[in-house]
Amino acid sequence: MKKLSVLMLVGSLAACAAQATTTLSFSADFKIALPPSVFAGATVFAADGLSVKTASGQLFSGKVLSAESEQLPADFDMQLYPQYVLKLKAVSGLNAQNALLFSNTAEEINYSFDLSDVSTEQLQGWTLYSLCKTQRCLAYVVKYKASEYILTVHANGMSKTEFTGLVKAGLQ
Repeated sequence: MKKLSVLMLVGSLAACAAQATTTLSFSADFKIALPPSVFAGATVFAADGLSVKTASGQLFSGKVLSAESEQLPADFDMQLYPQYVLKLKAVSGLNAQNALLFSNTAEEINYSFDLSDVSTEQLQGWTLYSLCKTQRCLAYVVKYKASEYILTVHANGMSKTEFTGLVKAGLQ
């Protein structure tokens, strides 16, 4: 009976471990839990942000943006950042320097990811802005109570459905 109980416990632990996730922590406010399938044979590294390259060559990467990192005024509300760079909000009310910065960034994003594909989703406590072009995806994650920081995530080698699925399922 004792051996049977141990075997059942080991089987239960294996089942629990199979459903576990690994969390990429970009900051105290921004974390994404990814399923074990992403990490099987993967390489995790830090370059410009925290990144995972899967065994099949897909790349999933992210970093936290602030007004300072984006060369904006210290009091800039970062929750508005995705709206400006994705051309969802006009830059006409900004000073000339910031308007030019957002316009130039929007041009780069359009070239790499296609601004005509922007999706906005309201999630519990978050807003997700995402866009993709030919297996290259970009997302901005805005947390409602964090106006000083946002998370930017990008991927190569993933469809939009796969990419946004990972982000939405993993937000913590």
